[in-house]
Amino acid sequence: MTLLKSTLSEKDKKQISSILNELVDIYSDFYLTKNNLRYYIKENLDLLYKLLRNGDKIIFNRTGMAIIIGYAEKSPRKYMKLLAKDDKVADKLVKNINWNITEELYCKIKKTNPLKNILLKNRWNFVGDRGKEILLKREAIELKTGENKHA
Repeated sequence: MTLLKSTLSEKDKKQISSILNELVDIYSDFYLTKNNLRYYIKENLDLLYKLLRNGDKIIFNRTGMAIIIGYAEKSPRKYMKLLAKDDKVADKLVKNINWNITEELYCKIKKTNPLKNILLKNRWNFVGDRGKEILLKREAIELKTGENKHA
């Protein structure tokens, strides 16, 4: 089951730690930026938990997770960071985000990261080239009246 949360129980924290121990961030794209410094999530779980307590969101299941950052710091831009076991899990998480997070979202990833193709087929658009990285954007999603917002 895929869960969307802002606050985490101790059981959730153990599950997230377990997921991160099993997954490898091959492209080094699963990080948080604070004061222009990159903090890799796997090594900075306390920072992640603090941001989640302050309003950021996490979507996770046994084989992957996505974090939406920017709520906690009241940033005008919300960024998505995703780490998954494989493309199928990544696609499922992206679709879950599209159902549950309606705000405009950004994602900065390495040009060689295959997540790029998954995002492009799921409403994300190329915005800019950042050297070794690219910036992708998903426009805000306007839900029709009566449309179910939950996946």
